[in-house]
Formats: sequence, structure tokens, C-alpha cells
Amino acid sequence: MTPAQYNAMVRRYNAEVDRVNRANKAAVDKFNRERKAEIDAINRHNHKVVNDYNREVRRYNENAKAAVRKYNQAVTSHNNQVRQNRQALSRQIAALKAQTSTTRYVEVRNSAYDIYDQFERVEREAQHSSGVSDLLALSEQEAANSAKVAAVLVSDVPAEPEVLEDSGILEYLSGFSQDLCDRWKGAIFALNPANTDAARHFCTSVREIFTEILEKWAYNDDVIAADANCERTPNGTPSRRAKIRYLLKKKGADTPEMLGFVEKDNDDIIQLFGVFNEATHGAAGKHGFAKLLSIRQRVEGGIMFLAAVAL
Repeated sequence: MTPAQYNAMVRRYNAEVDRVNRANKAAVDKFNRERKAEIDAINRHNHKVVNDYNREVRRYNENAKAAVRKYNQAVTSHNNQVRQNRQALSRQIAALKAQTSTTRYVEVRNSAYDIYDQFERVEREAQHSSGVSDLLALSEQEAANSAKVAAVLVSDVPAEPEVLEDSGILEYLSGFSQDLCDRWKGAIFALNPANTDAARHFCTSVREIFTEILEKWAYNDDVIAADANCERTPNGTPSRRAKIRYLLKKKGADTPEMLGFVEKDNDDIIQLFGVFNEATHGAAGKHGFAKLLSIRQRVEGGIMFLAAVAL
């Protein structure tokens, strides 16, 4: 091999080495670029995951704080309302007790005291029964209404007619039937100073409303099926007490305390019908239309309470 041939071979070898080195370097550079791109993608993904997680945590914490604030506001509002209602009930009872010297409407006054005692039993029971607790506010209102109408009736001071606010009773009764709405409209229509037979018409309509609520939402067959040994009337049909117990049981509120309160509340209202029916003669004729309107408010609340028990 001549020196020229050797030198040419060395040059070719070196050129091949350079090519291989360049190829290897290019492969390494490509690998590094791809690796870097992959790492960057992973880092971006991880960064997004972390940001999304932190954002979700912040959102959850904000929602949780908002929920807590809303709950606390609701609790505060509820507690304030409970205190106001309790204070109103206490004021009504105090006003009634302040008029113990009168001998008028003793039965009405004593009935209001009985309802108040029944309510205190319900209030204690509500701590152990969610079903009873759901009816507690309405029960408290009924006790206050009973005390209020009793205080108005026994008072020596002539009552001034109140501006009656819309209680929503028609919308309430629409949850039962249009017939109940029509009956209540008829009762209110009959109740005007020009109608000398207002009391009888009003009481008749209200009795029908109470009866229909119990008959329609506590069918005799259903009541008997739920308790074959339920109390019966002389005709063999379930009694009013049995129907009320049946409705309360469906709400998980059939405690002796709640049953006793609902029964007493009904009896208290029915007792007022006697007072109302005397509105055109005797002692009852001496009290004005304002007192009759207070009886109407008492009856209206009682209807809504019984409707709440039935629905």
C-alpha cells in the first residue's frame, strides 16, 4: 500500500467516524429534545392538575363557608322567630290571666289554658321526635291564637276591628280541593255585619271543612286497615281521634302529646261555635263584630293547622 493509499484510507475512516459522531449527536439531541418536550408536557400537566386541585379546594372552601354562613343565618332567623313566637304566646297567656276577675266565658278561658299546657308537653316531646318538631311552630301559633281569642272575649274593653291580613288560606286549601276553597269563600261571604244569620252560616261551613279534611285524607277503610282496633263511633266508623292519630302516624308524629294537642285544638274551636252561634241573641249579642272576627281568625288558623296535619 502506497503512502497515498494509506492517507486516503485514513481520511475515509475519519470521515466515517465524523459521520457516525454527527449521527449519534443528532440522535442524542433529538432524544434530549423529545425528552425535554415530554418533561415539559408532564410539568405543564402536573401544574394544571395542581392549579385545578387548588382552585377546586378554594371553591369547595368558599362554598362550605357560604353554606355555613347561610345555615347560621337560617338558625339565627329561626331562633329569633321561635323567641318572638314564644314571647307572643307568653304575652297572650299573661293578658288572659290578667282578666281572671271576669266570670264570662270561663270555659273558653280554661280551654286556652289547657291548650297552653298541651303545647308545653308537645314542646318537650319535639326534642325527641322530628315528626312532632315539624308541627311545633304551627302548634305554638294555635296556642297563641286560642289565648288571644279568649282574652278578647272575656275583656271588658270593646275590641276594635283588626285589619285582617291575607293568611294564604285559600292557597293552602287548594292543596286539598277546590270544594274546600269554595266552602271557605262561602263562610267568609256569610260573615258580614248585615247578615243576621252570619254565625250559623259561618259555623256550618267551617264544620263541613273540618269534616271534609278528615274524611278525604283519612278514609274509614284506610284508618281501619292501619288499626283494626281503632276507636269507633256508635255507627262503627273510625272516630275523629282515630282519624287524627292515623294522619299523625303518617307524619311520624303520633305521640300521645301531639295527639292530645290536636284533639284539644279541635275541641277548643268547636267550643267557639257555641259562642259564635249566640252572636245574635243573649250575652254574645253584646259583643261586636270585632270579637266575631277574632273568632274567625282563630277558626282560620285551626283549619290551616288541621290541613298541615293531613297533608
